[in-house]
Amino acid sequence: MKKFSFVLLALAALAAAPVSAQTYAQMKVWDSHERHPKINEIEFQQADEDLATYDAIYGHGAMMENESYALRVYIDSRQCIDLYGKRHSQPELAITNFYSTSDLVAQGYGEDILFVGSTIGAGSFRGWQDGHYTPIAPISARGQRVVCEGPDSAVVEVWDRDWQLPDGQIIQMRQRYAMHRGERATQVDVWVEGCSDETLFVTGAQKLEQDNLGLMIPEAGLAASWGTNEPEKGEKPGIMETLGIAVIVPGQYLQSQQEDEGNYLCVVHPVNGHISYQLLVAPDMEQENGFHSATQWFDYLRSTYAK
Repeated sequence: MKKFSFVLLALAALAAAPVSAQTYAQMKVWDSHERHPKINEIEFQQADEDLATYDAIYGHGAMMENESYALRVYIDSRQCIDLYGKRHSQPELAITNFYSTSDLVAQGYGEDILFVGSTIGAGSFRGWQDGHYTPIAPISARGQRVVCEGPDSAVVEVWDRDWQLPDGQIIQMRQRYAMHRGERATQVDVWVEGCSDETLFVTGAQKLEQDNLGLMIPEAGLAASWGTNEPEKGEKPGIMETLGIAVIVPGQYLQSQQEDEGNYLCVVHPVNGHISYQLLVAPDMEQENGFHSATQWFDYLRSTYAK
């Protein structure tokens, strides 16, 4: 029998973010009556079947936003980062919950902009074995919690207990995602216990389905992409979204960079049990301070992070 625990923060179906907030984070439980109560922490024990965790959370994982974009971390063995683009700089997640209706889009709200599939997504963290990324499984428990939901910072933590790596090592892992007001970059910190600093992991930027262009600068720890994809193939077929993705890995953590069929990858290793990197996102729909071509996006990354 699958076991899970959660802490309720509110019983209301909607929990509105403060109007003045530019950052926000939330988790909600899925329920058939569509009340979706807000919670601040959940842990699934014996979480070896993805659907037992993935479908229990409304939106499939914790969500967070800043002025420029929003993201969610799937609570399954991929732990992929999925993306939501914004047209305007405003708090949206408490209203759209990543599922913008056509009416909300007509009012200027954003929507899901990325189809992750089996790729590395946008800065997702995975295991690394024999030149391939591996899922975060098997484990004994998997959890997420909202640490801070605004108004100027949003922080979410993700943890995996007793993760058995392909080489047999069993480790404890905690990830922290932090978004701050006025900053495009999401800070990602990962702590691992039970493995050496020679153990390899991986992150990166996925290639987009159409018109993909990529940028890799190993000396800057930079891997980026720009292109177009169909985010919601089942619910909104034919709606295409264009965006840019980038990860920046400081040199002390970067082992190597490589490209595969679907991704630009950064192979990383811990330093004293810690790995740090940044994720940046540029939705083409962004109107106030956006990027609207691969040239603009890559020039910004080069001038800011590869000087």
